[in-house]
Amino acid sequence: MTVVEPRRSGALRVPSGLLAVSGPDSDDGNGPHITVPVPPGEYVLDEAQARLTYEWEGSQDTRTDTMAVRVLINDIPAATWEMALRPDDDPRLRRENEIFGFDTDGATGCFADAGAWEPLLALFEKGLIQGDPDLDPDVYEDINDSMYLLRTRDQASGGELAAFATTGDGTYPVWVGRSETGEVVGVVVLVEGMPELLPESGATAVA
Repeated sequence: MTVVEPRRSGALRVPSGLLAVSGPDSDDGNGPHITVPVPPGEYVLDEAQARLTYEWEGSQDTRTDTMAVRVLINDIPAATWEMALRPDDDPRLRRENEIFGFDTDGATGCFADAGAWEPLLALFEKGLIQGDPDLDPDVYEDINDSMYLLRTRDQASGGELAAFATTGDGTYPVWVGRSETGEVVGVVVLVEGMPELLPESGATAVA
């Protein structure tokens, strides 16, 4: 596996200063699953990508896959990474290999401005779930050729939601990167499972 340059996939406005990371398809009426305080602003959305050599039906092939999606808060390198928790999560009760994160039953996650969660989620449901053809393009935008599927915008606040595809249903951990001084520099969700890797020519496979 060879890591390649991240792919920029647009930007996300978070004027409230509270970033939501959640499964928009499994909303229980209690708001987003996970929130991370960040400075109010507009942040880069990108996709971490890797070139993989793998075996498929008896033959070898190479492709470039998106392994994770990220909101880049700051260009400062992360010194530490921590798993984000929901309000009721207690890490002391976590069993071996158990993860905390957001849930999805539609293979979808999202980054969003938590301050505008309800109107942003309503636009997501009208566009993707109900297929409303009359949505204003100023508040709903499909994204093509990306793990990011769509973007919704709350005109009142300026907050945005960007939905992304995962590789299936279930729970996905949310990783928060912090600088040496504790600032949030990035929020990452792994979206791709790890295939069986084979060494590339002149290289060693990384597990």
